[in-house]
Amino acid sequence: MKRYKKIIYVILMICILAGSVFAALDFMGVVDLNFRNKKFGEDVSATENENGANTNNPEPWHIVFKGYAFSVEPVGLAIIHESGCINIRSCDEYLIQIDVEDGTAEELWNGRDDRVKNMEDSGYVIELAPEKVELQGREYIRYIISLANERGADVDNTYFYVLVSDAGDDQRFFTVIKFDEINIASLNVKEKDEIYEKAVDEVTSIVAGAVPTDETNDMAGSYWQETQPIENFATDNDNNIGADNITGADSKVNKNSDDNSSENDILIKDSITNEDTIVSYELPEGYILTDDDLSGKKYYSDIDRVNVTISVVPYTWMTAADMAERERGAGISKVIRSGQYEVNGVTFYYYTYSILYIRGGKRSITYHFNGYADLKNGDIYSVYGFADDNPAAIEPGTYADFMKIHME
Repeated sequence: MKRYKKIIYVILMICILAGSVFAALDFMGVVDLNFRNKKFGEDVSATENENGANTNNPEPWHIVFKGYAFSVEPVGLAIIHESGCINIRSCDEYLIQIDVEDGTAEELWNGRDDRVKNMEDSGYVIELAPEKVELQGREYIRYIISLANERGADVDNTYFYVLVSDAGDDQRFFTVIKFDEINIASLNVKEKDEIYEKAVDEVTSIVAGAVPTDETNDMAGSYWQETQPIENFATDNDNNIGADNITGADSKVNKNSDDNSSENDILIKDSITNEDTIVSYELPEGYILTDDDLSGKKYYSDIDRVNVTISVVPYTWMTAADMAERERGAGISKVIRSGQYEVNGVTFYYYTYSILYIRGGKRSITYHFNGYADLKNGDIYSVYGFADDNPAAIEPGTYADFMKIHME
């Protein structure tokens, strides 16, 4: 009997000691004695910090472009550019431009000799000839070119790192990394490799995450910006910019419009700013400012029932004539008219088109106008207008006042 009492005593002592050890470990944070309060199979959050608070990781930006959904790290700024590509600026050193082209990467590879010749004839220097490489398990064609004294550039030689890969369905991702804020030519081999690696890692991650989708494409001018904008795109408080996944800011009223509109018909002027570019223009009578965001300034006239968007397109390799010639805004609609229109010595290249809508048996036509003019610093001034059931909306003269521009 004494033997059994000793065994029970030993078991009790072991339990007491084990309890003390677990209590001590819990106090030190090694184990969690509250595990019994969790549901069976529930994982402990990996984002819980020492104070028990959860860290909120921002959702990636979901950008739908030309039939593909892109997942982009929410840093800096991304915008669907009027030139027909996604512009992504996550740092000061470079700009990423992604397009979805018809044709396979192999077709581009087979025509690489002609492409190289065309680039050299255009003044580009081939820093790295086209080659096939594998990056993050995906095959790419890559090449690097440079251009001296590029229009609007702050550096003597602008470098372009190009990556091309198949997207599927006889399409390819054509990506250009433009080093527009850093003098690549002045870097040593190690510094150059580091900045290239940083940019390429970002591009390959974005391309790897792109998937086909039936979602509606985001419109040109749609943009996404982190809460704290990076220096290159910092704006004043009046622009009301700083929210994630913005495609338009709160509507605003042009203070100057109300103040300047009078019975004396005083000339009204307004201006638009894009980084260091300031363009002023005349504001036609009856037009009021309805919105002001990264996609431009938007105006509306009750008299003409015309909506107008004014914007400054940051420099790309395209000219105003190139943008008008591509007629990208028309989509599958037939272009009604295209040509040139000169105002005060400035030439605008434009095209127009219309879209027929049938709603509940009622037919209506929306008329669209797109006009572009080259600015001296390489940027492009853009005028876009549209109106329902008003053919005057496709007449260049309707926008003549907006075309009376002066660059400050």
